[in-house]
Amino acid sequence: MPIPAIVPNPFDDDASRQQRLEANLPISSRRAIAIVVGGCACLVAFAVAAVLGFPGAGAALVPLGMLLLLGGGIELLLSRL
Repeated sequence: MPIPAIVPNPFDDDASRQQRLEANLPISSRRAIAIVVGGCACLVAFAVAAVLGFPGAGAALVPLGMLLLLGGGIELLLSRL
């Protein structure tokens, strides 16, 4: 059973509540872009390591880079919708 408020909430109507909910969902595209850049950096680091003769570095760098690209790309795509 909800406790009645002593002071009424000025945001009790549906339009104000929806506006408040939308205002609380900022998706930072800078963070998503940084994630994508980090993924690209991992893949470039693997390419440099492979050219220098360390192909085993790809066991960690390639999956990490691909997951960062995928995650950042999806976040950027969803923030545009």
